[in-house]
Amino acid sequence: MNINNILITTTFFCLWLTSQIPESVQYSIAFFFIFTLGILHGSNDLSIVSKIKKVATLKKLGLFLSGYILVVIIAALVFYVAPKVALLFFILFSGYHFGEQHFHNIVKKNSIYRGFLFISYGLVVLFLILALNISEVSLIIQDIIGYTFDISVYYYCLLACFIVFALLGVKYYLDQIFDFKTIVYELFLLLVFFIVFSSSNLIWSFAIYFILWHSIPSIVEQLDYLYKEISWKSFLKYIKKSFVVWLISIMGIGSLLYFFKDDKQIFLPIIFSFLGAITFAHSFVISKMFKKNPSTFKKQTDSK
Repeated sequence: MNINNILITTTFFCLWLTSQIPESVQYSIAFFFIFTLGILHGSNDLSIVSKIKKVATLKKLGLFLSGYILVVIIAALVFYVAPKVALLFFILFSGYHFGEQHFHNIVKKNSIYRGFLFISYGLVVLFLILALNISEVSLIIQDIIGYTFDISVYYYCLLACFIVFALLGVKYYLDQIFDFKTIVYELFLLLVFFIVFSSSNLIWSFAIYFILWHSIPSIVEQLDYLYKEISWKSFLKYIKKSFVVWLISIMGIGSLLYFFKDDKQIFLPIIFSFLGAITFAHSFVISKMFKKNPSTFKKQTDSK
């Protein structure tokens, strides 16, 4: 069984779990994996940049780490000072980051079309999650920016992004970059996401995509880049290298949650704002890694 089949099977297993366990348990499981694998997949950026730039001295490593932390702090401050701007950029950056992770090994030539393919696909997934969980999303948006949007906005955004994605899919099919099998698979995958997201709450839906379809494939590709092997041994090395940054991240979000412990409504906005802050810096690092390393992950997913 190839890894795509494993991910699809696991996704349907999570859908089955939706009807088998209480929502409170779903939240606990979802947050456990978001705080472990989810944050872990972005905690090894220092090692990646060190290899990309062949950074060797402690001084250079310290400068990069300081700059990385500064970017995260600035992003977090923007969420506090200008939440509307931060929310917009979080959605756009996340969309691009998700789409790049999914398609970078298929569409390799840099162009404006490639960028739009990445961002349109990622936004289709994000707006599927948002549009199918309107009531929960509206409350979070209200807490972040002070008001919410009309429900139709989410559906129009989803439709517009899907149209752009579909048109670019046709273009890449005509350019013989996508074959018919690829198009059928991607449409099938979006249908699977629609079924799962429409049957799950917001956090469970987000965790299913973020962990299964983004974080795990990202970790696999980082293992390939850093250690040239994908194994439990290399994964343990990855955890060891990532642990300090992961721990700092957990302590940071834990401190925020403790500071706002008396305001239960701000819990989810803090989670998404924190993920948004670390996404800005992490997405740049991963883009650089993809340019340096044509990963073997896609080949593995296609193998029988």
